[in-house]
Amino acid sequence: MSYLKKFVLSVFFVCLTAGSVFAAGVDDIRFMTEEYPPFNMKGDDGVATGIAVDVLAEMFKRVGSSKTAKDVEVLPWARGYKEVQSTPNTSLFCMTRSEEREPLFKWVGPIASTRVVATALKSKGIAAGTASDLADLSAGVIKDDIGDQLAEKAGIKKIDRTANNGQNIKKLNSGRVDIWIYEENVALWQLKDMGFDPADYETVYVLEAGRLDYAFHKDTDQALIDQLQKVLDEMKADGSYKAIVDKYLR
Repeated sequence: MSYLKKFVLSVFFVCLTAGSVFAAGVDDIRFMTEEYPPFNMKGDDGVATGIAVDVLAEMFKRVGSSKTAKDVEVLPWARGYKEVQSTPNTSLFCMTRSEEREPLFKWVGPIASTRVVATALKSKGIAAGTASDLADLSAGVIKDDIGDQLAEKAGIKKIDRTANNGQNIKKLNSGRVDIWIYEENVALWQLKDMGFDPADYETVYVLEAGRLDYAFHKDTDQALIDQLQKVLDEMKADGSYKAIVDKYLR
């Protein structure tokens, strides 16, 4: 093969590779979420729904994507969290945007403000003035969730990790764990959904207050991130974002 032919083929290969890496659009992104109502969850028809899903679906429309809510996968958090860190062209939401996670991903948001709290049965009379007061308690968490990370940061020695909050709530009610560490609004929603009275529970400590965002693999094209952020900002300005939130939180 002549030098010229080799050179042309090399240039072609480089251009092809660069296009596959840098030209990814919304249609090329795999969007993943978890059961995290009212922000994201699987509907009765099996299709993802909730505040963050509906907002994302409107963003799809506004950027001319062929994707819909049907293209959003509902997975266990630990699986999605591993995927979005290791696989290019992936996104996971809603994710708490913490200091530790900031450099691991690219971000679009905020979707909403959030508080990660330690919830306990009122009848237990648990009081905590500082994070260190939680250290000798047993805590139920979702594996690799922000609550799991904050439990470790607080020095809690007994951390019980599960894949779903149904198990955490059962363990809390049976006394197998003292506290359940999770996002406050979602915790209340899930207690109601399982038929429990939220008035029987209380927030004993706020481990972190922050924001929920769409997280993207760290190598995602910044132009795509900027495009989606602009659309989200426009939705907040024109009232369509608030209309979606009000549908779930009124």
